[in-house]
Amino acid sequence: MAEAVSFFPHRFEGSFAEFKERQLVFDLTRQLAEAQFARGDRERSERLWQEAAAVAMDPERITGLLFGVADHSDSEEMEAVDRPYRERLRQAARQVRCPLGWMARLRRRPHAGSHRGAPRAGAPVPRGGR
Repeated sequence: MAEAVSFFPHRFEGSFAEFKERQLVFDLTRQLAEAQFARGDRERSERLWQEAAAVAMDPERITGLLFGVADHSDSEEMEAVDRPYRERLRQAARQVRCPLGWMARLRRRPHAGSHRGAPRAGAPVPRGGR
């Protein structure tokens, strides 16, 4: 039992589910790097990409790890390359959950067809000299 516990970091970012997902992404990326770069095995590479799609892994995340990491066996380097991706996901999730973030997005949108000097729609337009 002590051996299994030693594989897990003492602290990790996010939930345990995020940790497990990250480990699956890293493992698949390592397998893809071996299949594509080391062996040139097209069939295995295609199967691995299909597996990634089947479990809804983000292909941009995997591609970023494939080409952004020099040594795929280095977990720390993979963590460093993957950290900005995870932070963007967390930030997007916070904006969706936060009603004020939702309201701020609404305020930034320009009103279609409106102009400060134009009269409001439905307002009577003065005719003649009256």
